[in-house]
Amino acid sequence: MKLTKVEASIEINRPVRDVFAYASDWKHWDEWRVGAFDIKPTTENERGNNTRYAYKAQVAGIKFKLETEVHYFKENVGWQGIVRKGLPHKMKWSFENKTKSTIVTYYIEFSTAWFIIGPLLDSLILKPKWQRMIEKTLDNLKNHLEGQSGKGTQQTI
Repeated sequence: MKLTKVEASIEINRPVRDVFAYASDWKHWDEWRVGAFDIKPTTENERGNNTRYAYKAQVAGIKFKLETEVHYFKENVGWQGIVRKGLPHKMKWSFENKTKSTIVTYYIEFSTAWFIIGPLLDSLILKPKWQRMIEKTLDNLKNHLEGQSGKGTQQTI
């Protein structure tokens, strides 16, 4: 099964400690993450390695119930999330410290389980939708952190 990879980066004019603290706090995810909602931890620990979060997501007009587990969590550096329940995919967040800013990269890897139509559906519909979703998510994060939080951050793609 072929994996599809989608990635986007953005520079945020805030120190890495501020960006990471906000982005890694699940209580803020509904404010800026596109396509994910009703987020709540399902483990006693609410932050860091082995934490799990249940949430609903909408991608390409289809709603999913998901649970993601966090791995490789390193303060001010990033983490990886692996879906344990729902649409199989994994994501990675990385934070690069610059002098007065932070570069945030959001990476998603997924596979389509459909045989012949899978690659066509993937290239024409799913991959472009995921790309727009992660780009809008990063734009929302930047706007919130730079004090420009605006309308439409609860959009779905």
